Amino acid sequence: MKEQTTPTGGRAEETILTWAFEHSSDGMLITDLKGVITTVNTAFIEMFGYSRQEVIGKRTSLLRSRFSTQEFYEEMWRSLSTRGEWKGEIINRTKSGKEKTCFLTITSIISPEGDKLGFLGVEIDLTERRRLEAQIIQGEKLASIGESLATLMHEIRNPINGISMNIYMLKDSAMKQEYWSEEERESIQLISKEVKRLEGLIKDALAYARKIEIRPHPMHVAEFFDELKELTIYQAMEQDVELLFATEPETLLGSFDPDLMKQVLLNLVRNAIEAAAQSDTRVVRLTGRIDEGAEWRYLSPSGKVLLFIVENSGKRIPEEVRSSLFKPFFTTKEQGLGLGLATSAKIVRQHHGIIDHAHTDEVPFSTVFTVVLPI
Repeated sequence: MKEQTTPTGGRAEETILTWAFEHSSDGMLITDLKGVITTVNTAFIEMFGYSRQEVIGKRTSLLRSRFSTQEFYEEMWRSLSTRGEWKGEIINRTKSGKEKTCFLTITSIISPEGDKLGFLGVEIDLTERRRLEAQIIQGEKLASIGESLATLMHEIRNPINGISMNIYMLKDSAMKQEYWSEEERESIQLISKEVKRLEGLIKDALAYARKIEIRPHPMHVAEFFDELKELTIYQAMEQDVELLFATEPETLLGSFDPDLMKQVLLNLVRNAIEAAAQSDTRVVRLTGRIDEGAEWRYLSPSGKVLLFIVENSGKRIPEEVRSSLFKPFFTTKEQGLGLGLATSAKIVRQHHGIIDHAHTDEVPFSTVFTVVLPI
């Protein structure tokens, strides 16, 4: 029987290089000396949204964004002409118009005879990494704020407790003694109500400031959603909002701290119900599903993540508000400290995940909040 042999020499190297090019997790493209694209790999297609037919034969300026000036490109070509390579950060534009921050390395392709044949470009998507770095920096700032806030709230809580005790005694007396006028009783009721509100604000502030320790364990998401539905269904019924829960697949299993994640999703769903109640269609949907792709590898080495998606049919959040949604003490409501979403973001960060907001065109929904947890 004849023994099987494997490719050797140049043929083997060619096979290995072709495989590495096509299966690289970074976007790769090859151009001729004029910058015309001759081939791209799958990661490049996934990164920028074009098909191979749409980019092959086109110049790399196809990816040019508003941030890439003529001077920038002239400097790049000077480096390629003199040193045969260029590397640096660049903001490119996808087919959909979205801008991506990439670390681009361009290297000259040289033949065995020393002739320059073209260029190899390798694009590493830094967009999500930059956002994660920004969240880490923001988290460090918020941790410092939280420590100061905890000290302040403890100092305030003591006199508030004293006021609350004395108000209770006055209220008890006012209800029993006839010499209290109706106006005086109403004033005491009002003071009591405001003290309770202050106690609630202090409780929220201390909850945000305290150190969060997560205890994740495997959870059947459908069962977890059943608990959330019980806690939100009456609010939805009172405001005539349809509440939908779905998992994909139905047997979806995740790993997270159920008490803390319940706090996050309750906040998102209750906010969504309030927003949907102002719309004509009045619907909120919470979905749990698995997603997998190269864009998630900065969160999860496997590229696999668990998504919790909360959609509502309310009005879109104004652009000037979106950048501040997860900042502490920011609120568009008349009451509250604006710590709900900030606390939710803090809990998600402790799970090594991210929380984000976007608009959607999927009828009847308009607004979507997404929690992404690594698997």
